[in-house]
Amino acid sequence: MTKEKDKVKIQEYWEERAKTAQLNPNATTDDVFLRELEIKTFEKAIEKLKKKNPYILDLGCGDGFTTLGLAKKLKNASFLGVDYSENMIANANARLKNEKDTKLKKRIEFKTGDATKLNEQFKKDTFDIVISSRCLINLTSPRQQFDTIEQISRILKKGGVYISIENFEDGNNELNNLRKEMGLPEISVRWHNLFFKTKPYLTQTKKFFKNVEIINFSSSYYYATRVIYSKYCQMKNIQPDYLHEIHRLSIDLPSTGNYSPIKLSIHKK
Repeated sequence: MTKEKDKVKIQEYWEERAKTAQLNPNATTDDVFLRELEIKTFEKAIEKLKKKNPYILDLGCGDGFTTLGLAKKLKNASFLGVDYSENMIANANARLKNEKDTKLKKRIEFKTGDATKLNEQFKKDTFDIVISSRCLINLTSPRQQFDTIEQISRILKKGGVYISIENFEDGNNELNNLRKEMGLPEISVRWHNLFFKTKPYLTQTKKFFKNVEIINFSSSYYYATRVIYSKYCQMKNIQPDYLHEIHRLSIDLPSTGNYSPIKLSIHKK
C-alpha cells in the first residue's frame, strides 16, 4: 500500500470514528480522562509562556473537545481548530454551537485543513502558539512528520512556541517491560500510528527551533491505569473500564518515571 493510500485509509478511520462518537468525549481516544489530563497539561504550559492575547492553532483538533476545554481556561486566547476529518469538524462545530457563552464562541473557529499542507493554508508568522495532541503520529512516515513540524515553525511568529503531546517509542517500551514483569500482555502500537524515537526527534526538531524540551507528564497516570488497575482487572477477571474512578484520580498524580508513550514537547522558535 502506498503512503497516499495509507493516508486515505487513516482519514477514513477517523471519519468513521467521528460518526460513531458524535459528541461523546471518546472521539479521539477511549481514555476520556487522558484527554482531561492533556487539557490540564496544555493549560499549564501555555500559562507559563505569559503571552498576551495569543492566537493558537490546534492542529488535528478532532472533535474540538480539547480546544473548547482550553478556551474556557485561557480566557485571553483565541483559537483556530483544524482537522482533515470533515466529520470531526462537524462535531467540533456542533460542540461550539451548544455553548451558551457568546464571548467564548467569538474566540473559537473550526475548519477542515491538512496538517501536511500548512504552507498552502497559512501565511508565514500567523500564530503565537501551535498545539497538537496525538496528531502527528497519524502521519505515514518520519519524513512527513518532520516536514509538518518544519511547516509549523514557519507559520509561527518570531518567539512563537509549538507545544505537542505526541507518542514516543521509549516510554511505550518501558511500559510494556513493566507490564511483562506483572504478567500483563503487551500494549501494541495501533495500525494507524507511527511513534517518534526520542533521539531522531530532538535532532530533527532542533533544525527548526532554537530550543526543544521533552517532558514526561503522564508516566504516573499510565502506571496507575495501565499497570496497577490492569493487574487488578486481570486478578478479578474483569474487563478494564476507561471510566473507572482510578482514571479520574490518576489525573492529579505527580508524574515520575518513564512509563508512558505520551510526552509533552515544547519547541521555542
